Amino acid sequence: MARTETWLAKFEQHMRSHGFSERSIPTYLHNVRLFVDYLEDLEITNLASADRKILAEYQLQVSLSLHRGKPLGHVTQRNRIVCLKSFFRFLAKSGALISDPTAELELPRVRDQLPPNVLTKREVARLLAQPDIVTTAGVRDRAILELLYSTGIRVSELAGLALEDLDLRSGELRVLGKGSKERLVPIGEVACDSLRVYLERSRPNLAPPQQRTLFVTPRGRRFLATNLTALVREYGKRAGIPKRVTPHTLRHTCATHLLQGKADIRQIQRILGHASIATTQRYTKVEISDLKEVLKRCHPRERKEIHVGEL
Repeated sequence: MARTETWLAKFEQHMRSHGFSERSIPTYLHNVRLFVDYLEDLEITNLASADRKILAEYQLQVSLSLHRGKPLGHVTQRNRIVCLKSFFRFLAKSGALISDPTAELELPRVRDQLPPNVLTKREVARLLAQPDIVTTAGVRDRAILELLYSTGIRVSELAGLALEDLDLRSGELRVLGKGSKERLVPIGEVACDSLRVYLERSRPNLAPPQQRTLFVTPRGRRFLATNLTALVREYGKRAGIPKRVTPHTLRHTCATHLLQGKADIRQIQRILGHASIATTQRYTKVEISDLKEVLKRCHPRERKEIHVGEL
């Protein structure tokens, strides 16, 4: 399927030029290749032969597929079809196909349920208390954990933060999210205090003056997202938390605790930089000042419900 490989390469170029994140591109290509493998099993060598019937049968197979003996999760099933629809939409717009055979393919529904690894307030307190704030690395790590919990930003967004993105005077953070979309996120006062201590006491011992990345490794280099994830997981283990603790866990926890604090769901979605099609249709602009008030009013750390030794 040499021709298919050519279109996959063009699809990759298309994604890079249209703001797809570097982390999502391999996922798109992988999911499309799974479908290409499916066609090869059917001895189909031309993408134009993949009609609606074949695609519907493939979607059925995805829904029945197993991974390590368990059915694929609803999110995984949905992602496979989303990637496929994106690829065929690209082919149709590029003139490789007369029409898009996935246009009427319905996406699998994702069940509305809270992630099982959302932390309780007590668990958050134990986690935040783990870094040794007497040390340079401990001060930095406390600031990382506080910022993740306060803002719910993605680990990739955290890794990409520069000094210029942080405004402690106004308590705001400029974040570059998915699709290279910028958003302003409010930072709670407690997290701001932790960041201030990090910048004054810790970072000067880690980073040379020319390094503009906010959080740096002991060698003064930018963190990889995988290293930040490992760091958070290690603190979760030290805290004795039986759940899998990752930056994404803190993202879910931040959103859940804000929701429990009676924050409006639209405001939470604005803070997280994440919205479904339905919420996009109902989107209401919320000013950053309103978001700051929501954080101060609803976040457990700002309401002094979680107590940790001061820096």
